[in-house]
Amino acid sequence: MNRQRVNCSSMISQSKRPFVLYHQQLGCFRSDWHAHSWGQLVYAEKGCIHLASESRKILLPGWYGAWIPADTHHEIWSDSSQLHMRSICFPVTASNHCLNGPISVFPVSVLLREMIRYTEKWSQGVQEEAQIATFLQAIQDLLPSEIDRAIPTCLPSTTHEKLAPVVSYIQQNLAQPVSLPFLASQHGLSVRTLTRLFTQQLGTSFSSYCKIARIMKALELIQTGNQNVSELALEVGYESLATFSNNFLEICGHRPLHFIQKKRG
Repeated sequence: MNRQRVNCSSMISQSKRPFVLYHQQLGCFRSDWHAHSWGQLVYAEKGCIHLASESRKILLPGWYGAWIPADTHHEIWSDSSQLHMRSICFPVTASNHCLNGPISVFPVSVLLREMIRYTEKWSQGVQEEAQIATFLQAIQDLLPSEIDRAIPTCLPSTTHEKLAPVVSYIQQNLAQPVSLPFLASQHGLSVRTLTRLFTQQLGTSFSSYCKIARIMKALELIQTGNQNVSELALEVGYESLATFSNNFLEICGHRPLHFIQKKRG
């Protein structure tokens, strides 16, 4: 797939302001790996966004937001052709300790959504920076309560020479049933060793990793047009529709139909 390249490092280094406002109908794109001293609020409309840090892969569904703390080395990309991306980079006050944790993904409230959209009028041209700074501080003050509703649409990643091929196989075969004994035999490992590697390298169990990977893939399929819950379940390896729906609710806070209706709307 052809993705346009977005050089975030250059964009940020060329900014003459103490913040960056970015509103763009991007479609399919990929950024460079970069980090910056600002915190970054990202909001996805009409598509989903992938984020990757050095330790995690994260999916941002349409109409959700992500907070990327300052100095987090990351890249951003999307395969959603209609994606409209909105992003605000700004300094974070020392008093907001919760904004210095890991990357968070959360459903954006109506109030925060409209505030993000409102900043588009300042993305071009010279404006009164004191007024903008006051508005951005109001957004920052809202973020802790928004992040409190974070959903775990993130997968730990690894470069471990024995575990990385296993993780890659899982992600490429989500529609197929995979078991720990099968993966262990396929990659020349014992079940005990593979179980230990998941815990030590990824901080999660094999079953939890597979569950989150499947639900993240289902979210992405919804954003690319799949609107049949039964078909979604089969495409990500679920034989039980009830189990799929319950796992979706556990991870995303809503059942699949909620996201399908959002996409239609």
